[in-house]
Amino acid sequence: MNLNRVSAVMMRHAFEARRNFDRITDMLYWPILDIIVWGFFTLYIRGGGGRAAGIASFVLAAVILWGMFYAFQRDMAVGFLDELWSRNLINLFSTPLTVGEYMTGLLCVNFLKASVSLVAAATVAWVAYAFDIFPMVPKFVPFMACLVLFAFAIGIAITGLIFRFTTKVQAFAWSFAGLLLPFSCVFYPLKSLPRVLQPIAWILPTTHAFEGMRQVLAGGGFSPLHFWWGMGLNVGYFVVAVAFFRTIFESARNRGLLVKLE
Repeated sequence: MNLNRVSAVMMRHAFEARRNFDRITDMLYWPILDIIVWGFFTLYIRGGGGRAAGIASFVLAAVILWGMFYAFQRDMAVGFLDELWSRNLINLFSTPLTVGEYMTGLLCVNFLKASVSLVAAATVAWVAYAFDIFPMVPKFVPFMACLVLFAFAIGIAITGLIFRFTTKVQAFAWSFAGLLLPFSCVFYPLKSLPRVLQPIAWILPTTHAFEGMRQVLAGGGFSPLHFWWGMGLNVGYFVVAVAFFRTIFESARNRGLLVKLE
């Protein structure tokens, strides 16, 4: 792994983000708008007093962390799509740059972008709705790691799909996380799902991350069960995603399809 080449990938995306208003919108506008909309909703339910106030905290924390997960997953795939849209893919891989170095650089860039989105959303929630998530972040770190690793695995898999089916499936870059949302128990506990859907929720690391988060907010402390379930699932999904991507990428390169992707 050559760190100079990894840094070059990071600089390429940093320069592009600085001059592309769409990237600023993705990092700041949508996360802040989500917090504003959901924040007004929490003001409404807080009016009920008692347990409703606790539910409001669950909702705001869930919006902040889901926004981080969605941004990371989306930007992993969109970062690769940028190379296709600008017809830069063949330029990249005609150099000594390896796939691992490219993915590492993209991972670092997107981690920084997701962190900016997280801080922006958390700051608005603190200033506008008196919900301060910052003291709880150290307790959330294990579950945030689960979300980031799962988002990374999904981003790799979607990139593999784009290699296989070209930009015909690029909508997955924005929509795939939405398919997981109903089963990830972001805004409600796992037990509220119908029993027939609960096994699906159990095999998603996102479910365990948000269940663990709610336990922390409720004063129940850290949940080893949900953390290790989530991390174990992440390892499995990551191995499958990497194997899938490498198989598709090597096939495309050997058949000379990298120059034909569009």
